[in-house]
Amino acid sequence: MRPKFSSFDFSSPSSSSPTSQGGEPFEINGRRIVLPPKEADEDSTKDVDGTKGRDSRDTVEASAPLSHTASTAKSVWDCSIVLGKYLETLANKTPGFWTDKRVLELGAGQGIVSLSAAALGAERVIMTDIDSAVPALQRGVCLNRFQAPQVEVTALDWTNRSHALQHIWNDLLSDPSTPSSTAATTRPQLDYILASDVIWVDYLVSALVETIADLMYISKERRDSGTHHQPHHSSQNEQTTMSRAPVLLLAYQFRSTRSDQLLFDSLDQLGLQRKKIRLDGENFDDPDSVYMDSKFRKPNIAIWKVWKE
Repeated sequence: MRPKFSSFDFSSPSSSSPTSQGGEPFEINGRRIVLPPKEADEDSTKDVDGTKGRDSRDTVEASAPLSHTASTAKSVWDCSIVLGKYLETLANKTPGFWTDKRVLELGAGQGIVSLSAAALGAERVIMTDIDSAVPALQRGVCLNRFQAPQVEVTALDWTNRSHALQHIWNDLLSDPSTPSSTAATTRPQLDYILASDVIWVDYLVSALVETIADLMYISKERRDSGTHHQPHHSSQNEQTTMSRAPVLLLAYQFRSTRSDQLLFDSLDQLGLQRKKIRLDGENFDDPDSVYMDSKFRKPNIAIWKVWKE
């Protein structure tokens, strides 16, 4: 399946790169989002949209997990375009929506969603992906003229995440002015977890959901209970730490009924609430419902809001 949005040109206006498509620039909040040019040897066997004429994730079962995870980070996926535009539509609907917000993107890939959040004025944007994707993300931050501390890039491997999460909480999200005694019982502010097209095979689901649980401070006890029907009794200290859990905005492309069920069943088992967001503007009573231009809507792509009550 070819990407729907392959006509967007993410090259810099001043770039003389042969990969420049000369198409429509991708803009967020009136700001053009540009991406680093790919290496020539990467492009030589691919179409301009970064694929060989179809969705390369559909053939992932034949690839080694780590190598394929690294290769998919080099492409622009439709979900990232849709989610970036959804973030912009929220800001258009509620001016200042992203002001003072702190967001973290999982599996950022090319970083389009994170760059969109930064362009919309988010106070802090943490871009994460595996180690090999970090250099390109850092180049993208520089190309778009963002800098720390507003935009930070760090490696986060969902299967080996403990040290990386400590770095995120203690170094990238912490407020240096917060007294150490308070920091010990107060979680640093994180408002939104962003993720686009991060599930395309079953073996990634468990690690992704566990990472989301860590970011939402869902206790190991609650995860191991296997059901959200059992009440979770937290200590006073944990209740303080667990307040204001971030909201997950997940742009999801349907590929497999089995993967769908595995992902959403896993989220349900954590006791999380979720809903599919309307993008056609037909439910004005729902503050999350928006109207997005039809060219940014696609039947097999949905945006889900996931949160902890």
